[in-house]
Amino acid sequence: MRAVHRSGRTTTTAALNVVAETTAPTFATAPKLSLRTGTVSTGAVPVTLGWKATDDTALRSVKLLSPTAATFGATTTGSSRTATSGTATTWSMRAYDYAGNYRTSSPSYTPVILQETAAAKSGSWTTRSSGSYLGGTSYSSGSKGASLTWTFTGRSAAWVVSRAATSGQAYVYVDGTKVATVDLKSSATVYRQAIWTKSWSTSAQHTVKIVVVGTSGRPTVTTDGLVHVK
Repeated sequence: MRAVHRSGRTTTTAALNVVAETTAPTFATAPKLSLRTGTVSTGAVPVTLGWKATDDTALRSVKLLSPTAATFGATTTGSSRTATSGTATTWSMRAYDYAGNYRTSSPSYTPVILQETAAAKSGSWTTRSSGSYLGGTSYSSGSKGASLTWTFTGRSAAWVVSRAATSGQAYVYVDGTKVATVDLKSSATVYRQAIWTKSWSTSAQHTVKIVVVGTSGRPTVTTDGLVHVK
């Protein structure tokens, strides 16, 4: 900078280099929705919103713009949320750096509740009716080897059950491979519980099969359907 006096005399400062940072942050992992354990209802399916934002200089924060508003620190990469079933919802997030540059990512996801009646059934199952169940009904079986198989296209799945002190166990198979033995026993009677979850990096067709173990003294398994995210 140069200052000029009326007499013509001048004073000039030393030169300064000014660097403008114009590169916006990026989402190394775009916002994605995965199912988590918890109580399921049609209006509130328990989910985890996950993401990873980066910047070439310094990431400042990440904001959730919709369907609700929230602000997260630069190192946060996940948040427990709920989502409405059967409705496509846009999860819009914006990452900011310290220079004010930002980038927005807005994917859409739909949690879908598949009732037990949508499964391929093998063995003996009894229909139970109650307002405590999703859709008002559930399937119950204490027959060893009885099974239900759901086929769906999605990126995350959760098996929903009723739990009680007398509840038994079930094997869980994913795409034909046994992945877990789940115990439904609970000191308190609870309904619509997502007890087991599985997520994948992309959406694809999968099958989830549950098989009654026939646990000694408490064989009964009561299933309330399967939730998946597409």
